[in-house]
Amino acid sequence: MPAGPTHAIVAVTNRCNARCAMCDIWKKGPTGEMTPADYGRLPDSLREINVTGGEPLLREDLVEVIRAMRLRCPRVRIVLSTNGLLPERLRQVLSQVKDIAVRVSIDGMGDLHDAIRGTPGAYRKALESLRIAKAQGVRDLGICATMTRRNPGAMQGIHDLARRESMQFTFTVVHSSPVFFGNKRDEEPEAARALPDLEAMEKRLFSSGNPKDWFRAYFVEGLADMVRGRPRAIRCRAGSDFFYLDAEGNLYPCHLWDRPLGNILEKSYDGMVKANPGAMASVGTCSRRCWMTCTVAPEMRRRLPAFAVRVGWAKARHHLRVLARLK
Repeated sequence: MPAGPTHAIVAVTNRCNARCAMCDIWKKGPTGEMTPADYGRLPDSLREINVTGGEPLLREDLVEVIRAMRLRCPRVRIVLSTNGLLPERLRQVLSQVKDIAVRVSIDGMGDLHDAIRGTPGAYRKALESLRIAKAQGVRDLGICATMTRRNPGAMQGIHDLARRESMQFTFTVVHSSPVFFGNKRDEEPEAARALPDLEAMEKRLFSSGNPKDWFRAYFVEGLADMVRGRPRAIRCRAGSDFFYLDAEGNLYPCHLWDRPLGNILEKSYDGMVKANPGAMASVGTCSRRCWMTCTVAPEMRRRLPAFAVRVGWAKARHHLRVLARLK
């Protein structure tokens, strides 16, 4: 593993053309944005950058931003996360930058997705964006979803869509954040309605013949624990392995943390970490009840053999529970 953080979520803009129920970024209005050249200040240890927003495709210079990230971090995997509302703009970007991953958000089928995203026609445009990305030759293509109070039972239908289209599928549960999503406690799914969906997804993924799906099932098991109010199963290395960078250059240990370590336009990542030993110690003992791919995946990859054993035990426990119910 390289020395330094390996994963980052980078919001390149706060501008957004959706009105999502589980995110308030669109309420913030436009703010300052880093220039493409400014992304040359990223730590070159990064191996994965999730390019998000707001809606990143609203940046006219997005191609230059992505090229600057890749120039700074030649071994990085770049994931473009989009709401899918700008399919033709996506086509333009993908015609100019190759070998990036694309994730399009879908939170329900048809009108349900439109209602959650607060945008008529959002589902149709999301499907069009997926078709365009596939036609442009994107191999690392997938759908991502957010489980909220508004869409109980929806994850299996979205998963079916992803399987039909031979695409990746990931999902999470709504989180609150003072610097990113806003206060979303009212959108958190009710345990009684969410757990059957989570357990059904666990069963699907653990029953798959693809070991990658078993790791996803382990992640879903963690989501179920979060919904039940249980503590986080693995340590969080936010700030060390992962960070969140906002559109103006403020760098946070994660996007749920409310205090920046500094601004990357003024100080390097290493300089910010050295100047904030107290903040880093606080992150290490954070008791916040969260479970997100951005902080779980880096730890799993860093200790892959140990987590392979954990996932194997989780799969065995799952099948034993299924057998017990059949008796």
